[in-house]
Amino acid sequence: MKKPAAQLVDEIEKLMPEFLSDPIEGERSRGNAAVLVIEPSGDTHGRIFGTDPDKGRQCFGIASRKVIQVWRTGYATGEFEELVYAGKLDEGAFGVNRPDFIGWQGGVALESADGALMAAAFSGFRGIKDVEIIVKAAASVPGLRVRVHAP
Repeated sequence: MKKPAAQLVDEIEKLMPEFLSDPIEGERSRGNAAVLVIEPSGDTHGRIFGTDPDKGRQCFGIASRKVIQVWRTGYATGEFEELVYAGKLDEGAFGVNRPDFIGWQGGVALESADGALMAAAFSGFRGIKDVEIIVKAAASVPGLRVRVHAP
């Protein structure tokens, strides 16, 4: 049986046609995108989608920055930055400095069945859709859930 991270990548691949049927996402990405997942063990899984290697490289680079930030902080991209700038989190405690923030949505903190942090990131769509594809795919992987922080 595949690990949850590999299952998540497979589920995202299955959802790609649905998301690409949206005229905005289809035109924007032309099928080029990337997903990366880091397991609690540090093992990584991912995939670059599409036929344009330049766009694939760009999406992979952005997804990489997103997933590393989530893996290090345990917070979704965008959420982490909001909390830091509101004075509710000290970025120094996470080893992520302000010049390194990605800030764009698309990095999602997940938990495995035993509560361990998994980090996932997608790049290629609008940020809200980057998040949506991960959340929808995670719902199809037994034991995976989005990590929610108390206010």
